[in-house]
Amino acid sequence: MAIGSKEPLETLEKRILSRLDISDQSDMKNLLQNVILCIKCIQDKSLTDAEKKFPPNLHFSHIDQTEWQNVAEALYYRLRLIDLYCLDKPDLMADLLTSNVPTRGQVTLSTRKAQILWQLNQDPTLPKYLLARRVGTTPRTITKDLSELEQDYAFRILTRVDPHRFHLIMKMIFFETKSIEHTKKLEDYVDRHRGFLRTYRIDQNMRRGALIYRYPNQHDADKMFEARVRWLQDEFFMECHLVQALGLYQSITFEMYDPSTHGFSIEPEIVSQVPFDYGHSSLDTLPQPRGFDFTEPFWFDHADFLLVDTLYSSGPIGHSDYKQTLLKQYGINYSKKSIWKKEQRLRKEKAGFPTIGLQIPAFDEDLVLVVFCTSKATSSIRAISAFLPSVMIVNTDSGCVLIIQRPVHSATLTPQLIRKIHHQRGVSDLKLLRYQVRLPRKYFPGIVKRWNTAEQKWQIQDGDI
Repeated sequence: MAIGSKEPLETLEKRILSRLDISDQSDMKNLLQNVILCIKCIQDKSLTDAEKKFPPNLHFSHIDQTEWQNVAEALYYRLRLIDLYCLDKPDLMADLLTSNVPTRGQVTLSTRKAQILWQLNQDPTLPKYLLARRVGTTPRTITKDLSELEQDYAFRILTRVDPHRFHLIMKMIFFETKSIEHTKKLEDYVDRHRGFLRTYRIDQNMRRGALIYRYPNQHDADKMFEARVRWLQDEFFMECHLVQALGLYQSITFEMYDPSTHGFSIEPEIVSQVPFDYGHSSLDTLPQPRGFDFTEPFWFDHADFLLVDTLYSSGPIGHSDYKQTLLKQYGINYSKKSIWKKEQRLRKEKAGFPTIGLQIPAFDEDLVLVVFCTSKATSSIRAISAFLPSVMIVNTDSGCVLIIQRPVHSATLTPQLIRKIHHQRGVSDLKLLRYQVRLPRKYFPGIVKRWNTAEQKWQIQDGDI
């Protein structure tokens, strides 16, 4: 069901009650009626005399509720979750309906902005006039809302690059250092490195972390990389696990939008326990993460390599002036029309793919789960992960990696997720990292100088990897 679409409250109530034992229906009917009457009051719908006299529930009452539209939206959202996941446990249903009901003055994401994000998640390339038409507003309002989303949620359009198209492979090293002192020395090394090391991240405990390389898919490069891993192990690591990325998928579940919070913060039982139980029997009904599997190399030159990271990106790096300046730094003088033609080819060749990125205020950290499992288990985990509010899924040669934004008030989500995933058939091991902040990438575009366009081969030297 898309954001903003509604189903009659009585229909939801009837379906929810039909799943309960007769012994549980009486108390739950009282609670559901109070919730429905509260929503009607807030929506300025007149209650009958009988409805006004309906007895309040012990935990929740339709009497003396403030006329605040956001409360009605939040309660409808929670009713829909109970129905969507076929919940039949009265205690869980009552907790979901009565916990943390919003109060006046909370900062929230408006329904229209949630619709904008939902539409862009389906197609990040939507022009503003079409986006306005689908949301039901004007292009001018869309421009204003996007500007506010950029400020409040760090919203932007991103370009995900298929490294295989550029004769590169992507390998990820998940490690634990020998000590915090070794971590500091590793950071010094990363700061000095100017080769094919793509990303460096460190866990909040300053011991666990990840290094992500995109290096040439060539025999000589493989030997250099293997030597680099051995050196890193000797110098810094107590333990490390190496995986190769084979595809990227993203899911931002706007079906989970909760108007009572900053947008996507929901109860941990809903985002972990229920989806996994529900998902096993209903995989074909789950929302599908958007993304791509890595493919085959294609012909490219220096300009292609430099432009692909900005292909769909919004903000300053998406402007043609920035792209012209970037190319000039490497001795390439292109007109804006020439850049446009280059980008048209890159899009046609599917060298890069658009996605959306945002930092949700209600989420306080990133969780990274490195899962070692069979390909069948990976498919199952990837599908079920679409229930999580925001997750990036990396297919690997040994399973998958989940990069999850965790809701700030869902303290039990982490152990629940670990337990549920670990118990999936085909899962042999799982590693956990936490990131309190998003660390900047260590991307170095200067590696383009190593590309020999005529030979379509990377020319690498000692120290590049």
